[in-house]
Amino acid sequence: MLKIERLLVAAMAFLMVSCSNVSRYCKHGNFILNFSQGSSLPMSTVYYPDDTAVQKITWKQLSDVIFDRKWDEKMQMPMLYPSFSRTIKALHGKTISISGYVVPVDAKGGMFVLSANPNSSCFFCGGAGPETIMTLKFKSGKPAFETDDYVRFQGRLRLNEKNIYELYYNLDDAVLVTK
Repeated sequence: MLKIERLLVAAMAFLMVSCSNVSRYCKHGNFILNFSQGSSLPMSTVYYPDDTAVQKITWKQLSDVIFDRKWDEKMQMPMLYPSFSRTIKALHGKTISISGYVVPVDAKGGMFVLSANPNSSCFFCGGAGPETIMTLKFKSGKPAFETDDYVRFQGRLRLNEKNIYELYYNLDDAVLVTK
C-alpha cells in the first residue's frame, strides 16, 4: 500500500508542476520576465547580432567545413568542393572582421590573400588547408602590403561552393582596420 501512495503523490506533484506557470519565476539572461506587462520568452538563447553589426570572426570558426573530392570535367581531375556548416553559411553576405597574414599573389595587380598562417606555412607554401586562406577584394584602390604583414580587415564575407577558379572564402569590399 505504501508504494501506491508514493506513486500517487509523485503523480500529483508532476501534474501540479506541469499545469502551473512555473516559468514566470525563471530568469532569462539578466532580467526577470513580467508577463503582465506583455513580455515574452526570447525566440532563442543563441545570440545572433543584427545584420548591421560587424562580426569578429576567427580562423577556427571558418575551419568548420568538410571537403568532398569530386571529378571535374573541365579540369579533367578531382577537385575539392566545400560543404560549409550551417554556422558558416549564416555568415554569407554578412560584414565580418578578421585578422591574418597578408600573402601577395600579384602585388602589382592588387591581388592579395589573407592567411591564418605566415607565408612559410600557409596553404600555398606549407601544410595548411584551403580553409585557412581568403581572397581580399578591396573596396577601392590597390593598397600596398608586405608579405606576412599581420592585419585586420573588415568586409562582406562571400562563400564559394562551386567556382573552382576562386577561393572558398572571399572578403568583398575589404577595408583595412588595423595594421
